[in-house]
Amino acid sequence: MNRLLTLFFALVWLAPTAAAEVVIVQPSEPSAALAIPFSIALVAALVLWRWFVPRQLASLQVAFEIDDDLYEVHRISKTVAEARELLGERTVSKGVVLYMMGMTGILLLISELMFDPQTFYEPNLFLIAILVGIPILISPWETLNAQLLGVGKANMKAGFISRLGRLTTLPLLLAALVGTVFLGLQLEGTVTPEWIAISMLVFMGPTIIAYGRIMGASWNVLLLNKWRSFRGQTTAIDPEQPLFVNKLVAIILVLFLFTMPLTALNGIVTVIYVVTVDPVNTEEMLNYGGIIGYSIFINIDIIMEIVGQLEALKSLPQVLSLYLSLNVAIVGLAFIFELTRNLLLGGQSFGGTFGVQLAPPRDIRSELDVRGKLVAFCFAGFSGYTVLLLLLVCYKEFGDVMPYTDWLNEQNFDEEMRLLTTWMFIAVGQTIFMLTWLASISQFGRLRGLKFDIDPDQRRDGAVMLTEGNSLRMMIDKAAQNDDLDMLRRLQNASFTDDEALIRHEKARARMWELALRGLWPQAAEEAKKVLAQSGGDDDESRLLLAVSYLASRRLDAAREALFGLEQPEGYDEPELISFLCEWLDPWHGRVDEDDIWDWENNSTIDHLQDVMKMLEHWDPNPDT
Repeated sequence: MNRLLTLFFALVWLAPTAAAEVVIVQPSEPSAALAIPFSIALVAALVLWRWFVPRQLASLQVAFEIDDDLYEVHRISKTVAEARELLGERTVSKGVVLYMMGMTGILLLISELMFDPQTFYEPNLFLIAILVGIPILISPWETLNAQLLGVGKANMKAGFISRLGRLTTLPLLLAALVGTVFLGLQLEGTVTPEWIAISMLVFMGPTIIAYGRIMGASWNVLLLNKWRSFRGQTTAIDPEQPLFVNKLVAIILVLFLFTMPLTALNGIVTVIYVVTVDPVNTEEMLNYGGIIGYSIFINIDIIMEIVGQLEALKSLPQVLSLYLSLNVAIVGLAFIFELTRNLLLGGQSFGGTFGVQLAPPRDIRSELDVRGKLVAFCFAGFSGYTVLLLLLVCYKEFGDVMPYTDWLNEQNFDEEMRLLTTWMFIAVGQTIFMLTWLASISQFGRLRGLKFDIDPDQRRDGAVMLTEGNSLRMMIDKAAQNDDLDMLRRLQNASFTDDEALIRHEKARARMWELALRGLWPQAAEEAKKVLAQSGGDDDESRLLLAVSYLASRRLDAAREALFGLEQPEGYDEPELISFLCEWLDPWHGRVDEDDIWDWENNSTIDHLQDVMKMLEHWDPNPDT
């Protein structure tokens, strides 16, 4: 793999130097050679889809709390085959399509630069615009919906209200865009480049806010885990024993994360200073890293000499091609998938504050649809933003070799304006990051004291045997059937010598049954969720008890949702019976009448229901005494 990447970058670097003028070939001048970039991009996209993407998703995990300061870390995908299975889910397809569109558009631009740097085929440019434009347009809508509506279990079966909410957010987003344009038109009398940049910023606002919140709330977890990886320890994020390359990447990320607050502060202050003061050296300041970077640049002669030499390289198309290739590898792969791993892990729930928590970690572990929607959110929500930011940086740094740069200059969108636009996008995200980071940094001390049990589900294959020869699970089931609360409590407090994860799971089951028998239904529901997550969602008893808990708490919609997928045509009456009771008790949407009860004749539950109904017929709240 490393050899292939080295060869690819070498070919990019050794490409012939192009003339400064960019030529756009019209469709009326077709040739077979002009189709080569598209073919190269298509092959590269297929390799990206079939080879890179599944491998990046082959180590997803989720962590959820099962005791005070104790978290279990479960594998969601461990192999490439499991990653491909996750990508094949119906809920993931939309996000993957948008991600691949954005990456294919960038790959097509790279191919154009590799094959004939000074010539761009106009149909390919239109195709690039479509491939990157659609993800850019959908990205803020997806992130806005996710932050307002979530993707958790409560939204798995989207009803009319949920669909209406998603349809409502799109007009609101477009209205904000149009309103900003009209505001600029009223204030300036014409649509200026500054207000176009502000309008783009408003439109992409939901994505930028989500990015800042996620990074700010995840900073503690990422920094601590990457530092431990550098020291050779397994962590919740990196469960495998780190090799030398992993340690090298970890220390680079540690340095990057450690300087993120300073970098963010530099970006925020730079944009505020440039917008409010408008210094004469605005372009130089923005071009050399803001206030801090420019101060270093003008005060250290050797850095000025090095930067001056690098400036000459910016007019070479092969440098742009290399830059784009590295960004596809770093931004298109590393960023998106690191974000996906972090969201699925649930690190924001225990390591930060005010993050984007789209679903409870227990639901992520137990519900496949929730996992699929989270992955789709990462692909659909951030592929457009990263592609847009990448294009802005390309026009900022390599405007001389990009197409339509002259047209942008004619519209007063010159290099300084492109620089300011890019910095504005970055600074807004950094502002959200700083606010979330400041709110989350206090969690760092607590995070260091948390304990993580990695891969406990791999050790739960056996059974805990008691001295009498009975397994602990059988004892718990028997105690639950006999309503033996004393036995359930004693089993929870007893000491056993088997694997801790296995003991913890069985004791959680005992606690679940105890709470249910005592009629503490809200607590029983929470314990059932814990047991369901510990078993990876494969526990019908926990799902049934969860449904009964919701039913007893009169949360009928939640009870129906918990039963989803459990009802069987015959031979498995409990889910159907509970579903029937949900319909019977629902005063608004129930579709059951008394005649339907006779279908359940001689059933103890229905007989009890009929007895209660007869008692209520003669019940008097104020009986005569």
